[in-house]
Amino acid sequence: MDVKVALGGTFDPLHEGHKRLIRKAFNISKNVVFGVTSDEMARKRLRTVLPYSVRVRNLKDYVRRNYGVYPEVVKIDDPYGKTLEEDFDYIVVSPETYETARKINEKRLELGKRPIAVVVVDFVLAYDGKPISATRIKSGEIDRFGFNLRPRRS
Repeated sequence: MDVKVALGGTFDPLHEGHKRLIRKAFNISKNVVFGVTSDEMARKRLRTVLPYSVRVRNLKDYVRRNYGVYPEVVKIDDPYGKTLEEDFDYIVVSPETYETARKINEKRLELGKRPIAVVVVDFVLAYDGKPISATRIKSGEIDRFGFNLRPRRS
């Protein structure tokens, strides 16, 4: 039986932090299910976001190019996605989304399902030692590799 891994996110823009999460997921198994947030859910957190179809295409292209796999992608409209209906062996999260994984397991236990093993992957840090994040990238503070985009003040 193949090990099944869950990984969710908005993936806009697809940055080095996402790439580390994806790498960890594929190190566990080639059977990774990506939950990509719907436009409605994503816009509650980020003011502007690429359309769902574009984010999915970018993610699929990246995974195919780097892992030779055509990934399974599901649209998620809430923080739980398919994790309450389907069984997964692992869920890969960042420190920022660990609490969501904990809540998923609480709800799974309430439903009489076994918990999913949680794998926490450290943030990728930008030039300034702070985590790379979509918010920082979209604000123009850093690029998706974590480099400074704002001019230095003398």
